[in-house]
Amino acid sequence: MWRCNLNCSRIVVPTTSIAQIASAQVSFLEDKPHVKGAINSIVFLPWENTCFATAGTHSVMVWGENVEKKWKPEVLHKNFHTSAVMGVAGVQHKKIVLSVGQDRRILGYNAEEGKQDFMVQVDSKCLSILPNPRDFNLFMVQTG
Repeated sequence: MWRCNLNCSRIVVPTTSIAQIASAQVSFLEDKPHVKGAINSIVFLPWENTCFATAGTHSVMVWGENVEKKWKPEVLHKNFHTSAVMGVAGVQHKKIVLSVGQDRRILGYNAEEGKQDFMVQVDSKCLSILPNPRDFNLFMVQTG
């Protein structure tokens, strides 16, 4: 990820393999869907199709490759959080994306059905989220 001086966030992709990362060239993804603020979190989603999610101001985007093999974003959800979305994670057994924000909300969004699955509000700002790889009903939230 790259933070530029013009108050925008861009995603950088190495153009070489991991083995050659020391001499790697990079390219920027064309799209900049997070128009305000920074990209606060970026994670690969644990599903059969290769995709990743980004979290920014009030929104979560899911990026996937189109037919031309270019990464394109789609809005997963917008304005379910009332402040910056700080963390995002995918749940493996269902196509649910978990997001947490400074608004103290923990949100589960069903990507297949396109709707909010659950929302919980806690006493502190949420900074990040991590699903449990063994028990799909558990996840950890960092607060602060």
